[in-house]
Amino acid sequence: MRKAFPARGGKNAKKRLKAVSLWLSAGLFVSAAAHAAPVRNTPATLEETGEVLLQADELIYNRDTEVVTAKGNVEIVYGPRILFADKVTYEQKTGIVTAEGNIRILEPTGDVFFADRTRLSDELGEGFAESLSVLMVDNTRITAVEAKRSGGNLTTFHKGVFSPCEVCEAEGAEPLWQIKSYKVIHNQKEQQIIYEDAFFEFFGIPVAYVPFFSHPDPTVERQSGFLFPSLGFSEDFGTEVEIPYYWVIAPNMDATLAPRYTSKQGILYQAEFRHRTNRGEYEFDITGTKPTDPEAGTPADTDFRGSFFSEGKFKLDETWNWGFRTELTSDDTYLRRYDLSDETDLTSRVYVQGIDGRSEFLGESFFFQGLLSNDVSAETPIIAPLVNYYFEPERKILGGQLTWDTNIMSLTRARGTDSQRFSTTLGWESRHVTSTGEIFRPFVDLRGDVYYTDDVQITPTRQANSETVVRGLPTAGLEWRWPWVRSSGSTRQVVEPVVQLIYAPNGGNPDEIPNEDSLSFEFDAINLFENNRFPGLDRWEGGARANVGLNFSLYGEDGGVFDALIGQTLRFRENTEFDANSGLREQKSDYVGRLRYRPSENFSLAHRFRLDEEDFSFARNEVDLFTRLGPLSVSGTYAFFDASQSARLGTREELSAYANYRLSDYWSLRGYTRRDLENQQTLNNQLGLYYQDECFALGLAYQQEFFRDRDIEPDNSIMLQLTFKHLGTAGFSSGLSSSSDQ
Repeated sequence: MRKAFPARGGKNAKKRLKAVSLWLSAGLFVSAAAHAAPVRNTPATLEETGEVLLQADELIYNRDTEVVTAKGNVEIVYGPRILFADKVTYEQKTGIVTAEGNIRILEPTGDVFFADRTRLSDELGEGFAESLSVLMVDNTRITAVEAKRSGGNLTTFHKGVFSPCEVCEAEGAEPLWQIKSYKVIHNQKEQQIIYEDAFFEFFGIPVAYVPFFSHPDPTVERQSGFLFPSLGFSEDFGTEVEIPYYWVIAPNMDATLAPRYTSKQGILYQAEFRHRTNRGEYEFDITGTKPTDPEAGTPADTDFRGSFFSEGKFKLDETWNWGFRTELTSDDTYLRRYDLSDETDLTSRVYVQGIDGRSEFLGESFFFQGLLSNDVSAETPIIAPLVNYYFEPERKILGGQLTWDTNIMSLTRARGTDSQRFSTTLGWESRHVTSTGEIFRPFVDLRGDVYYTDDVQITPTRQANSETVVRGLPTAGLEWRWPWVRSSGSTRQVVEPVVQLIYAPNGGNPDEIPNEDSLSFEFDAINLFENNRFPGLDRWEGGARANVGLNFSLYGEDGGVFDALIGQTLRFRENTEFDANSGLREQKSDYVGRLRYRPSENFSLAHRFRLDEEDFSFARNEVDLFTRLGPLSVSGTYAFFDASQSARLGTREELSAYANYRLSDYWSLRGYTRRDLENQQTLNNQLGLYYQDECFALGLAYQQEFFRDRDIEPDNSIMLQLTFKHLGTAGFSSGLSSSSDQ
């Protein structure tokens, strides 16, 4: 509202007076003697270039008192602000502006002020208003019996009400929640709203009283101050209270301090720091505690437990960028015990990357920390460095695309196998489409590796020390596809047979090369047509083979789709490089496939499978389902992996399901469960009731966790979370007596 009128007196006041005089002398007044007489039924306009545009049904100028009065549909435009009223008077001598009747002031921010009567200085720095209400751009409302503005900064509302909630149209209806106060002060400079003698009301019923309370106004994106506290009770920690403090250090820098007091285990200190620079951003997250009641024989039996997490990414120039990520903790169970993270494997990484046209460089280093009971830190590798360089020239060679891919890796352990690797691959492929629509893709890969290894355990009784291994790995192949397309009405069908012939020498994986990056191999529809199905470079797929498959797709008029793939690998002889349980060792591999069915946005089904080549039993079976039936949405995942998939892990079968039922526009009921079907154990359950509207959100959930690991026991808890628009989020949790019954 500031500067809606220019300052009283001086050059601007003279311009206004001159404009009024010129306008009056144009014959709108019949006589100079009748200078106090109104002009009726004639639109009146006063426009001063870049300053004021005034329009009203009638305008009166009293030369004796130097008072300008505008009546009837008054509209005053001053810069980006617009004022509407039934009547406006401006006293040139005092600079006082008085508006009466149906007053509306439109701010450039989109906020709208309503009042019955206002009296302000022409700078709008001083004044008062009666029956004032403010509608902000986000539908937040402030109302008051009267308001007073002083110093061009402070607006004091007497008997004020603040609420960001929409009000029902029914007469006498109250917003969902509101704050009523005998005095509300809006400090515009500090962007703060302060309440004195405030009552917090739900549905018009007072539920809390505070003598003093403040929060940032809706224009604030962030501001230093205390955030809503969290309160909890648990058997392990007793009473828990967390009071976060948010600190805006600079426009591009902030921090959050969140000490958590526990009656049984002392204080957990938490701090987060964030900083955005001209070239990037980074953040640190540090926690620590000194347990007051450590449990003997567990990771908690120590003087200090803590963690350090960090992440950063920076741009050096248009080509190069670098970054880091750090994940460290003092012991295996600390993060899960204090409900800071559910991770059981931590990865720290630093990298530098350059992308320039058709080439890419990536250099990185890794540090790992395993948090399960069977993880041995001395045997966990450190990778420093791992370098990849990729280049493809723009010019075609022999009608195809040439590529060059180079990898350098150094892996060390405190105890166990160490290895260094240099690998480079020169690749070429082309694509040709015949007049009949057949697609031919010939390809050639020439790869060479050099390894230096130490302490490789070849057999339980044989170990190789300080070995240098060199190998050459050529691959050549031809892929053929022939898509057939048929349209019928609004549907389109595509049938595509695929045959891929590959030749590579047998062997290529000497015992002296440790398998570090190809342990998690899995034969499926995704890698059916890969030249080398091992995920890393330590293992290579040799031998002549044919990969065959059939793709089928059906597309409907309304975006519905069904597609499927099934395929198999055929070999001239058994490939002993693959595990007997992999499904790829025999001359005829297992069948792998996938299918996807999505007739509309309300239903989708995805299925991935591997079938035994002889009896068609499932070696791998995964199903993802989503459906929406009116207010009910259900999603689920089923996964089965036969023991043949991994002798180390054995047979695994698991089911997880999530459901959301909308009780109304605002209320919903949600549930989640995850169960180990092989061992007949429930892993976790959650059931919650949720509410969300434009100004308030509520979540009430009951959760069961059945996981047990050293000082972590199964846990049952109730969680309540309340979110108030502009104010923040408050949380409450309570642990219940846990049970191992599942």
